[in-house]
Amino acid sequence: MKPNGEDEEAPAGGPWEECFEAAVQLALRAGQIIRKALSEEKRVSTKTSAADLVTETDHLVEGLIISELQKRFPSHRHPFSLVRTC
Repeated sequence: MKPNGEDEEAPAGGPWEECFEAAVQLALRAGQIIRKALSEEKRVSTKTSAADLVTETDHLVEGLIISELQKRFPSHRHPFSLVRTC
């Protein structure tokens, strides 16, 4: 046991620490992709209306996040895997 009474085996940040860390790392990776895309030419399409725009970068980042979460947490229920994107 640690001096503060915590069990040595317990994760430092509790049960959600791994999920939080994965989210932070994915956000950083997505940010790098988006930052790089800011200086590149964009191909834009629409989703449900002319005002609902989506770029290749949007698709790329969405795919990264979904695939990495499914890979990292295969036993978690992923509601976004049921949603069909453009």
